Amino acid sequence: MYLENLAVKTMSSTISVFKILFKERYKDPTLQLMLPTILIGNIFIPAFLEKGGFQTYALVVAFIPIISLSETVAFALALRNIIFVLGDHLTSGSIVSFLMMPIKRRTFFLMSYFLDVILPYLMWLIINVFYLMDIGYWNFMTQILTASFTAGYFFSTNVILFLTLTIRSNGATTLASMFILGSIFIVGGFGNYSLLSTNPSVLSITSFLNPYPLLLAYAISSNATYLGYAMSGVLIDFILAVILLIISFLIMLRMEV
Repeated sequence: MYLENLAVKTMSSTISVFKILFKERYKDPTLQLMLPTILIGNIFIPAFLEKGGFQTYALVVAFIPIISLSETVAFALALRNIIFVLGDHLTSGSIVSFLMMPIKRRTFFLMSYFLDVILPYLMWLIINVFYLMDIGYWNFMTQILTASFTAGYFFSTNVILFLTLTIRSNGATTLASMFILGSIFIVGGFGNYSLLSTNPSVLSITSFLNPYPLLLAYAISSNATYLGYAMSGVLIDFILAVILLIISFLIMLRMEV
C-alpha cells in the first residue's frame, strides 16, 4: 500500500511539473500561431513543383531548410524553447526551483527535451506527412527528404542544447549556435557541391555537413551513388545527434546550481 501511494504521488508530481513546463513554453498564442504557420508553409511544395515542371529536383528544393517555411518554423520554435526558456532559467538561476521539485533530474531533462525539441518536430512531421499524403506526394523521395530534415533537425537542436548547457548565456549561445550551424550548412553545402565534380569519393565523409546538394544531384541524374552518399551523411547526423544528447544529459545530471 505504501509503495502504491508513493507511486501515485510521484506520478502526480511528474504530471504537475510537466504541466508547468508545457504552459511555460506553449502559453497562448504560441500554438495558435505555430500550427497554422507550419501548415500554410507547406504551400511552397506545390508552388516549387509547378515552377519546376513537377520534376523531382523541384521537390528537393522545396524541402531545403530556410526555403521551407514549415521546417524553419519548427526549428525556430525549438531554438526559442532551448535558448530563451531553458537557457533563461540557467542564466538567471531560476532552474534551481525546478530541480528542487519532487522529480529526478533525468525526468526533468527528458520532459524538457520532449517539450523543447521533440514536440515542435512532431508538429512538423504530422502536418507534413498528412499534407503530402493529401496531395499525393508521400513517396520515396519525400520520405528521404523527411529523413534528411529529421537528422539535421536533431543534430542542430542538440548542438544548441549542448551550447546552452555549457555556455549559460542566451546571447553567446545564440551567436555560437548560428555561427556553428550556419558555417556547417552553408560551407558544407558549397563544399559538397564542389566535390560533386572534383572528388565525389570524399562525399561519403562530408555529406553530413549538408546532404541537399547530393539529393539535388540524385534528383537530376538518378545516380544512386549520390543518394548513397546523402544517406551516409544522414546516418552520421543521427549518430552525432545521439552523442550530443547523451553528453547534454550527463551535463544536466552533474550540473551544480
